[in-house]
Amino acid sequence: MKKNTFKRVTGGYNILPFLWVTLLITLPINANANVSPTRIKIEAKPRDKVIFNLEVKNINDTPRDYKISYSYYAQDKDGFQKEIKLEDESQEGPWNWIKLDSGNTFSINGKQSLPIKGTVKIPSRKSHGFHNILISVTEMTPSVKTGVTLNYASGSLIELKVTGSKKRPKTAILNPIIKMDKESGMSRVHLDFDNQSTYKGRLFLEVHLRHNKRLITKIPLLTNQSHKSNMLYSLVFPNNLVHVEGEIDKPLAAGDYEMRVVGKFNGIRLRSFNYKLSIDNSGQSMVEDKTAETAKYPLKKES
Repeated sequence: MKKNTFKRVTGGYNILPFLWVTLLITLPINANANVSPTRIKIEAKPRDKVIFNLEVKNINDTPRDYKISYSYYAQDKDGFQKEIKLEDESQEGPWNWIKLDSGNTFSINGKQSLPIKGTVKIPSRKSHGFHNILISVTEMTPSVKTGVTLNYASGSLIELKVTGSKKRPKTAILNPIIKMDKESGMSRVHLDFDNQSTYKGRLFLEVHLRHNKRLITKIPLLTNQSHKSNMLYSLVFPNNLVHVEGEIDKPLAAGDYEMRVVGKFNGIRLRSFNYKLSIDNSGQSMVEDKTAETAKYPLKKES
């Protein structure tokens, strides 16, 4: 019987950290390996070959056998990141672009380190955008009937940006709405931001709310992950839709309102969009215009 436990922490602009513990029912030996660096940033163009270096250290007193595996991180609509393990090693992806001179299995003597040279060969087609590949190192422990072994798996995350033609990111603002919390009487702005590009970026978004043409308040909009991490922006993965929201700091009377959405994504200022809505006596809104694609309008590069 095997029992697995994983510990993962996410947040910030980068994906951090990459150390977890797997509990296996095997021999009572403390197995440990460290991989450095924990994060590698690479920017390249199609057809480039980029060399990177890893070091795996066996902290045990005796030799150990290790295995390389690959996974990647995806993002849900609330902004949280989740590790996706490859169930099939033949699955196509950017991990296929990587070649290690150590191979996928190797041995390291006790208290020794193994330097590994890796090469990323960027394909000429369909490689533009942001990719993340987590290279994990886990001890290969012989299976026996009794005993408990703590197997420590350490990893290095490659954040790969493949540049291409300088196309402006295509994004869309969807489903703006205001909802009131009946218990507190306060309202929140909700909308979806759809990153339709192949690049990851920081999103700064703000709503200006007007009533009878008078500015009432400005509300920053963030993902749930950014709210919990006290971040001032939301990180949005490629080809991903995230839900953002912000609290209105004053009660809203029933009537007609105008919601103006402004911001920037990946260093590019988004064109502002206006939405007309009506607040009913329950504090809920009805929006007349629900979608705005930023690609239809010129964008101004942030200086």
